[in-house]
Amino acid sequence: MWFNFDGKPARFSVYEFAVVMGLCCSELPMEVRSEACQNRLRDTYFKTNAINTSDLLNKIKKWLRGKPQEDRLKIALVYFLESTLLSSDPKKSVSQFHLSMVDNLKTFNRFPWGSVVYPATLKQLQTRDLRAKYANYKEQLEAKGKKATYTLYGFPFAFMVSILFFVLS
Repeated sequence: MWFNFDGKPARFSVYEFAVVMGLCCSELPMEVRSEACQNRLRDTYFKTNAINTSDLLNKIKKWLRGKPQEDRLKIALVYFLESTLLSSDPKKSVSQFHLSMVDNLKTFNRFPWGSVVYPATLKQLQTRDLRAKYANYKEQLEAKGKKATYTLYGFPFAFMVSILFFVLS
């Protein structure tokens, strides 16, 4: 993604993203591209496909004692992925693929998460008419006496850090 910063061309590509984030951005492996069939964590602790990040956080908070530590870690990893790196809408269902893949920590930890997080971030940054959409949204909320905010999903922090490097260089 190229942009004009004070008259100078600057870019935010997968390379800059990988440098800032330290996440592997290689091609997605063929064997994990499709949804996994079994989902032990979902079946054991949630019993539904409609799991959002709030549900994950509630399970983590309630599991101070009594549940296997490895399962708590796995739920926490999916929570971090979904709520921080992918920064998706808290009401949106958690990816069943992520929830099933974390059951194999070796596969989960070796997965090129940058190849998932970067496109999600880029999609949000490239949203057309973002300023116009926000202005319209803000106007509607302020008419009701409410404060307007806007959330960029993905991990826009990496974009902000790359801008900082650009400015300082």
